[in-house]
Amino acid sequence: MPKQYKTKAQSKSISKTQTKTKRKEQTKTPGITTKKWYWAILAGVILPIFSIAGYMMKLSLSNIAILMLTIISLLGLIGYVRTTPSNLPTSKRATFLFVGASVIGFSIWAAIVLIATNTDLIESLFVDTFLVIPSLIICLIVGAFIGELLGKNRRVQNFIFKPENII
Repeated sequence: MPKQYKTKAQSKSISKTQTKTKRKEQTKTPGITTKKWYWAILAGVILPIFSIAGYMMKLSLSNIAILMLTIISLLGLIGYVRTTPSNLPTSKRATFLFVGASVIGFSIWAAIVLIATNTDLIESLFVDTFLVIPSLIICLIVGAFIGELLGKNRRVQNFIFKPENII
């Protein structure tokens, strides 16, 4: 049997088929949670459901309103973090959110409770113990928003992290 030699035409056809079979890297498509309309629809669905559940649990109208405010602020924070871009890596952005919520948010709540205790407003503010937890959650969310805004400031980033570690 005679030996067959590869010609240029055969080598070109082989290289074309090899490049066709190689898979191109596909870029990741953004998830549905990065869309603002998703968070609006989610809030529009969750609010009536929790309102009806609160009514069926025989909560007062003011307690249902506080519960809805807590849920809306939580959805607002999560939606804001998911939809806004950041120049920080996820771990550093989470650090700003955590420190903002735990330090700033808890400090806001502690200041409110301390002032309310010293001025005898505590009885009128927290007559129902139901209001203690939602008020804490709302203050933690406000603190997380403040931490997120501080994390977007380049001077704060340079102060906390070394400049070469930011990006």
